[in-house]
Amino acid sequence: MSITFTRKSENLFVIHIKGILAFEDLKEVENKARAEIDGSQKVNLLILAEQFSGWGKKGNWGDLTFMYEYDLHIERIAVVTNRKWTDEILMFLGTDRRNASVESFHNEEDASDWLQSESK
Repeated sequence: MSITFTRKSENLFVIHIKGILAFEDLKEVENKARAEIDGSQKVNLLILAEQFSGWGKKGNWGDLTFMYEYDLHIERIAVVTNRKWTDEILMFLGTDRRNASVESFHNEEDASDWLQSESK
């Protein structure tokens, strides 16, 4: 699997992406997230994509169902990636269409600090 989803704390989830992201793997992680995010509190996402190398060719990449269903439950999304992928990943995340604040970083420490800082 090119993507994993784990709970780091009560309101922080970590998504780790390596290599080519397959559509089927993304959908599997979305299903795990549905089971973990109960909607009783806002959560933050830390996306670690330093070893990301693109998207698979198969799949309906325009499917925004998860974003529309769960965006109200997400407060902040921090993305750690190299400069090559920053713009594409932010576009893929629909940064301009989200209620959540989305920021990109080039190291995990800065991303974690931002996620733990006082909310907007």
